[in-house]
Amino acid sequence: MSFGRKQALRHRSLAFSTGVIITLVLFGIASTGVVWVYAGMVAQERWPIRWLEIDGPFERVSAEQVRVRLTPLAKGSFFTVEPGFMRETASEMAWVSAVSVQKRWPDTIRVTIHEYTPVAHWTDGQLLAANGQKFTVPAADEIQGLPWLRSPGGQLDLVFKNWRTFDDVLAHIGQEIEYLTLDPRGSWSARLSGGTEVRFGKGDIFGKLDMLVATWGGLMRDRLLPPVSIDLRYTNGFAVLWPQNLDKIVGNYAEKN
Repeated sequence: MSFGRKQALRHRSLAFSTGVIITLVLFGIASTGVVWVYAGMVAQERWPIRWLEIDGPFERVSAEQVRVRLTPLAKGSFFTVEPGFMRETASEMAWVSAVSVQKRWPDTIRVTIHEYTPVAHWTDGQLLAANGQKFTVPAADEIQGLPWLRSPGGQLDLVFKNWRTFDDVLAHIGQEIEYLTLDPRGSWSARLSGGTEVRFGKGDIFGKLDMLVATWGGLMRDRLLPPVSIDLRYTNGFAVLWPQNLDKIVGNYAEKN
């Protein structure tokens, strides 16, 4: 091998070694910088959470309840607090339907609570929200002023949809649904807000409902009290049961009102 070629190989080896050393030094500097930056980011005393803002309608859940639940999770730096964990924790509270957690630079976490609004009772102590979603809260059956919907398993969507339609139509005669039941045989029945039990049966239940509404004014003409029950399961008409002992009933009704 010639002297010139040996010199060239020596220079290449030296350049390669120098390049490796420089690369390692730069990598070390970069790693140190990353560690330093990360240590600064996670240091609670440097970027602490100072404000936990709680917002929401607070009809069933109080802001203080949410604050007590989430304050321990907000103890950390702005960069280490986990919004997802806080969201999951708040979502476990009764009456909470959804939670939004946002970080706001440099020291604030804002939590927005959304609550369920119950519109009806369902089976097994459950309630229904305005969108038909089931949810459970303590002592749900004790909540007053909500209709009761019942059906075999798997019929929630149908019963909820029909209840909405029934209530909209009955509003024309000043009535609402107190109970709506779909039995295992597919037969519908209801109790109205005035106390009348209505049997719709199967088939065209909305056609029967329209007939009831259309004839309600005639039924109630010169009547102080609504029927005890109305049976709409007949092909060409319906049967009406009126209160017995009307004088006694009217007397009790007047005393209560």
